[in-house]
Amino acid sequence: MSEPADLRLNVSLAIGYENRSIHLVNTGVPHVVVPVVDIETVDVLQEGAVIRRHEMFLPKGANVNFFERRGGSTIAIRTYERGVEGETLACGTGVVASALIFAAMEGITGPVNVLVRGGSELSVGFRRDAERFTDVTLTGPAEFVFEGTIDL
Repeated sequence: MSEPADLRLNVSLAIGYENRSIHLVNTGVPHVVVPVVDIETVDVLQEGAVIRRHEMFLPKGANVNFFERRGGSTIAIRTYERGVEGETLACGTGVVASALIFAAMEGITGPVNVLVRGGSELSVGFRRDAERFTDVTLTGPAEFVFEGTIDL
């Protein structure tokens, strides 16, 4: 996995009349990471779409990840993915982005366990040197979910 870039904590994002504190990191794709108290009550479609299309991220937008701390070094995430324009059951770069932001916020040296909407538990390993993350790994189950043929 490529080395994460542009990690920024506590960035103020104006949405309407409200300012939200968000976190940013590029894990091959730009990600916005938003900590929440209850992951199940987040309106991922509505909130994700607003943040994804915010002027700060124009012209291409960003993926948006919401995470809830579940105890120790475990988080649960939900992801609004650009291109899909909706919630996905898992997003590898989003899992890594959320885990690294969580580790940076909490001073965790790794690994971080991540529960995704699809039901899997993934593990993000890394080395941390000051504010830089290297040797990032993503480990978890892989399942074959679709096969198709396209005639051109």
